[in-house]
Amino acid sequence: MLMAMQKRLRNSACTLACLLLGTVSLSTQAVDFSLSGYGTIGYAISDKDYTYQRYINNKGSFDRDTTFGAQLNAQFNPEWSATLQARVAPPALLSDSQNWQPTLTWAFLSYRPADDWLFRVGKLRIPFYLNSENANVGTTYAAARLPVEVYASASTVDFIGASFAKTWQLNENEFILDGYWGNAEKESWRFHARDPGNILTQSGAAGEFFAPLATESKGLRLSLNRGGNTFLAGMHLANTTARNGTTLGPSTYVPAPAGGCAPIGIPPAFIGDYYCPAADGPSRIKTVTTNLGASIDLGHGFRTIGEYVRRKNEGSTLSPDSKGFYLSLQKEIGNWTPYLTYAKLITKNRDLYQAINGVQTIIPAVNALERNLADTMVVYDQNTWALGTAYSLGINSKIKAEWSVVQTGIASSFIDAPPGGKSGDQRINVFSLSYNFTF
Repeated sequence: MLMAMQKRLRNSACTLACLLLGTVSLSTQAVDFSLSGYGTIGYAISDKDYTYQRYINNKGSFDRDTTFGAQLNAQFNPEWSATLQARVAPPALLSDSQNWQPTLTWAFLSYRPADDWLFRVGKLRIPFYLNSENANVGTTYAAARLPVEVYASASTVDFIGASFAKTWQLNENEFILDGYWGNAEKESWRFHARDPGNILTQSGAAGEFFAPLATESKGLRLSLNRGGNTFLAGMHLANTTARNGTTLGPSTYVPAPAGGCAPIGIPPAFIGDYYCPAADGPSRIKTVTTNLGASIDLGHGFRTIGEYVRRKNEGSTLSPDSKGFYLSLQKEIGNWTPYLTYAKLITKNRDLYQAINGVQTIIPAVNALERNLADTMVVYDQNTWALGTAYSLGINSKIKAEWSVVQTGIASSFIDAPPGGKSGDQRINVFSLSYNFTF
């Protein structure tokens, strides 16, 4: 029975949409339809010729933040409803897609047997961050861009499965417990090879390459709403496998033994100190992620917002052990909401990356191969200061502007380092401007 259920959860979002629309057509009662939409037209430019966050460089781009979406809700009766949401946007930071394409982001059936219970099944968004459900709707928050140091930490964002929400109202306190279980429809991890001749890319040229992944995820999130303040805490468990049926790369890299790295053609150790992939990589990565968040009204128009994410796994270079957080202070001044944000993300594998990336032997080809191996590691050591403001044109539209300064330490996988270059010890100025709307 469990295997059959998992098989059903892996059905495509298009199948789910057909089922939901079929439910509408079979309903004998009047159905209340509502249509809404959102969009962001965003431009970002940096002062560097290499690329940051897949799209941002000194040539400028609309691809990092621009998105358009529409949502159709069907209310069959007080208990039953259905939701479809479609979105058009450039590929996400880690997606293996190459072009703008429409996607069905939500397609679920909802059942509310009582005011304090809600059940959903279909394609859903994981209840994770403060802005998980509304991350694509720029009018709902002041920041020009949600901090990547935190919002890129989840093992997956969307899933096909089931969720529940239970609400308790205790005087002025509203507690909500969200739970979910399901499978990511399709995801991948994006890497960037710095040097030509890289054995990891299909063409052997420098550029991006991907690890196609399949993830089963489940978790709980408890949130408290009280007097305009929100607090949340969550725990999420994810099992990740490769969609192509192979292992997920080496669990780590080790100093070369006397016989050298025979499987990848590196000769014995007399040529100098270098590293070999561990003999066998994991077939499954088990990740435990915990998160905390708070949005607190300080009075007089001031609000502070912060989130913290701790990600742990059983040992893989693909999904690293990491800590990320941000803290933001903002103030409403009429239609203006200026803010200052600090964010940081670090991984435990920084020293190992530095050792592999810095290998210098008497054979240049070995040094180049070690750099190739370093490019297969997901490693982060960066912090960001962001100063910006949002201006409300009305309840349905905002203009946002932001200047952020990114500083990297040993390395950052958010940077596509140029040939012969590095992602560490970099300072990037990023300027962002966007128009955000809903209808």
